[in-house]
Amino acid sequence: MTEVCKIQPGGRPAPEPTDSTCTGPVIVRYLTGTEDDRLFAGRMMVEAFERKLVHATSRGSLPDMRDSYANSLRERPPEFYERHLVAEYNGEKAGSCVLRYHGDSELFQDREEDMAPVGCTDFCGLELLNKARKEGIPTGTCSINHLAVDPCFRRKGIGKILLNTAEKDALRHGCSVMDLWVASNNKARLFFEGQGYRVLETDTGCCCGLWCMTGVWRLNRMEKKLS
Repeated sequence: MTEVCKIQPGGRPAPEPTDSTCTGPVIVRYLTGTEDDRLFAGRMMVEAFERKLVHATSRGSLPDMRDSYANSLRERPPEFYERHLVAEYNGEKAGSCVLRYHGDSELFQDREEDMAPVGCTDFCGLELLNKARKEGIPTGTCSINHLAVDPCFRRKGIGKILLNTAEKDALRHGCSVMDLWVASNNKARLFFEGQGYRVLETDTGCCCGLWCMTGVWRLNRMEKKLS
């Protein structure tokens, strides 16, 4: 049975998606600064970037990566939490989508106290990974930092609901373009293609530079015009 997805009534609801149907009751809301929300966001970040994080550090360091990301979400202004969408399915947190807009890197700067407590080798790996991070989001563009759905809640339309809500948020911010970077061999690329995104740019780095930094040989920049 297909039901209409509902938007969280209370607090700071996310904008209603343009297409809000999925299997089962889903709500989409903004992240809060509570510990439970922050740890969930950290887990979804690891889910989205697991391959890169393991390449940069080690699988044993993933809990530290989760906790470090969760710490970075503490005591932030309301606008910061509005960059983080959380989907709930039957009252359980099921997925998240993180957005970035022009000027966000200056508005929401990294804090030294949020850094993961890792050793020298992992620190160097993370520094290389950070150097591969794409900066400089153009005016009028909303960039998807990552979109992840908990494995227990996949194949329920949650990813599409999050993406539709993100596009609605981008329009509310006056953006006409959505973009994202994804590994060329990541199956998520097919999902985004199905939602109207097209590959406009490919980055392979210099020689094996991209692989050394990220564990990925080729990245695709995908884009969609909003209307």
